[in-house]
Amino acid sequence: MSRISFAGIGVTPLSSVLLQSMAIFNEQAFEKLFTDRFGGLHAYAFSLLKDDNEAEEAVQAVFCRLWERRTSLPAANSPKAYLYGCVYHACVDRLRRRKLERVRRIENETVSVGAAAKVELVELQARFERVVAGLPDQCRHIYQLSRFGGLRYREIAEQLGISIKTVEAQMSKALKRLRKELADYL
Repeated sequence: MSRISFAGIGVTPLSSVLLQSMAIFNEQAFEKLFTDRFGGLHAYAFSLLKDDNEAEEAVQAVFCRLWERRTSLPAANSPKAYLYGCVYHACVDRLRRRKLERVRRIENETVSVGAAAKVELVELQARFERVVAGLPDQCRHIYQLSRFGGLRYREIAEQLGISIKTVEAQMSKALKRLRKELADYL
């Protein structure tokens, strides 16, 4: 494991001294780095996350990990760029978690709505069958020939040897009863 090298281009002397001091367990150097860089890193995180609290948490998490790994930090030519890169990756992780949570929430809502809809559909089907079974014989037979047999009123009248007006009246009676009995579902 290599220690941080600050001999590169674009390194401010203050940053390199602070990170070197931090690498040898200097809490004051760490606090100085935190106070110097927090504002800019927070603004950057906010531009990515669009949430002030989450941006603050992301930057604080980066500094916590930085402190925890202070003795094994990778070599960096630019401590500023390193910090911004860490914040970027922390924000991307948070955005991924947000998206995953949103997908899970939608899936859970879909499953619960789907399950509720299935239960309601089963109840509706059972109630529908009870209502149709409770119709008078001729009314039920005409309704079934029309809706399930796909026959027209004229064909039903011819098949049963009754008038079209009787078929219409019986269908009207069946539909009225279905609307009344299934009103809760309509």
